Amino acid sequence: MSSTAGIALALLIGVAGTTTIHLSKGVMKHGMALLRTAGSGGRQGFPVYFAGVLMNFTNPLWVILANRFAPTVYYTSMYGIGLVSLLLFSHLFLREPIDRRGLLGALVVVAGTLIVGAGRLVTPVPGMEAATRSLVFFVAAAWGLTALVAGLASRRLSITIQELLFGLFGGGLAALEAVLKGVAQSSPDGARLLPQSPANWWVFAISFLGAAGAFGMIQWSYLRRCRVSIMAAAYNVSYVALPMIIVALATPGGRVDLLSVLGLAVLGIGAFIIQSRGL
Repeated sequence: MSSTAGIALALLIGVAGTTTIHLSKGVMKHGMALLRTAGSGGRQGFPVYFAGVLMNFTNPLWVILANRFAPTVYYTSMYGIGLVSLLLFSHLFLREPIDRRGLLGALVVVAGTLIVGAGRLVTPVPGMEAATRSLVFFVAAAWGLTALVAGLASRRLSITIQELLFGLFGGGLAALEAVLKGVAQSSPDGARLLPQSPANWWVFAISFLGAAGAFGMIQWSYLRRCRVSIMAAAYNVSYVALPMIIVALATPGGRVDLLSVLGLAVLGIGAFIIQSRGL
């Protein structure tokens, strides 16, 4: 398979994965809302919540599959696209309003995502086999510890700040899972569906801590009654930006190109527009 075809497949898998994972957040919160009600609505809450959990747990499968065809950042660069499906779900089932500002913000986030994706096509991304693993592990450990501290320390802050923090750190943890899986699946002669050495299997196993941490941050935000559509905007920025930065720092010849920087700026503006609805 040519590199162009592999990249195209990874991007398409990214679109499918982000749509599924975004919808899972809305389904889980809908289930939790039903659990708080009495009568038949409460009884329906658990299966709805469980369905959302199962959807969320498919994330590693999308990552593993996409990493087989192209470096991780191609998959993660598509993540903002799923925000549209979540906003629609939140409006229809969670009764979270979508005003003109929210719609504009979602469109800007999608535009930023597409610009980032274009940047990845214009400037090829190095494979993960040459990544400096010690740097990747350090970033992962530091991010996880900071996420825990931020969650504990933010309890008395405004709900908007909590949504921002839970989104940023949750998205970063999920992104680190994808990066670590990219490292684990890499090999000198190309990426593999599964690790090819004992050391890579250890990295692969450790990567699931990122998925668990991201899942925990999402559930934590629900207990704080954070709005899922706003929290997800910050989540998207972190999920797209962090792999780009790590790859640029940890791989020989890696860099963040101008088009991708522009895309990240547009993505951040879109997230701010959505976030500012609660300010």
